Amino acid sequence: MNEQMFALRTPQIDANQLDEDFHSYNWEIFSSLFRHSYSHLIHSFKHEFQLFLRLLTSYHTLLSSKSSATIGQQLLQIKYSPSLQTRRQKVLYLSTFAFTYLYEKFLVDYRRLLPFQFIYKLFLFFNFLLFLRQGTYINLFERFVQLKTVHDHPPSLRVLDYTYMKRELIWHTLNETLGTIIPFISSLKARTFMRKHLSGTIMRQLEQTNICSVCDQSIVMPHESMGECKHYFCYVCAYSLIQQSCPICFKEIPNIKPKEFSVG
Repeated sequence: MNEQMFALRTPQIDANQLDEDFHSYNWEIFSSLFRHSYSHLIHSFKHEFQLFLRLLTSYHTLLSSKSSATIGQQLLQIKYSPSLQTRRQKVLYLSTFAFTYLYEKFLVDYRRLLPFQFIYKLFLFFNFLLFLRQGTYINLFERFVQLKTVHDHPPSLRVLDYTYMKRELIWHTLNETLGTIIPFISSLKARTFMRKHLSGTIMRQLEQTNICSVCDQSIVMPHESMGECKHYFCYVCAYSLIQQSCPICFKEIPNIKPKEFSVG
């Protein structure tokens, strides 16, 4: 394509934000070098070090002959068109760093220059409104130099498919539902329900044997109900059945007592 497409507003805003995030991260890494020694240099020459890092980054990106884009623009595949080729453009670009250095070091905390700060921020605000309307010149530097941002490659259309997301959503919903319900359902209650409602059709009616109907092990210390039910179980199993129904005859067990066997 001979004709380049102007970059959309969203990539330009994202690229500008990425540049600021990169400078913040770069400064954080650089300042960590002096955390345990010569920490006073960071406090005394903070703005000078930040200016140096910005110049160093620009020297290898926007001011380089191999690139015509900042860090954020390279990540989003956009660039300036035309690139910074003339001496006037490069001087104006470097002057933005000088202005930022002077503004942050001397003007921010100087109360007599509050009207100047208000006018400067007012210009930034109106420039951003024009950017939102026209889609070009996100900052004052681009407007002064008449640099427009274009796509390095034509943007491709993305087809969004939510099939995988829907499948994951259904799976997680089922998983959370089962995780919430299962703890309230004991195996004993489930077996009792099955034996009660499916007796004679799928499951046969249980009879009293020497195997406990609760733990499916040989009965130890047999205990029985003090109510109408006369079936007996292990002591621990019978104790767990108090105020519940017998898994064999489905009668309520109010309390338990040791099983008495008749001899003879």
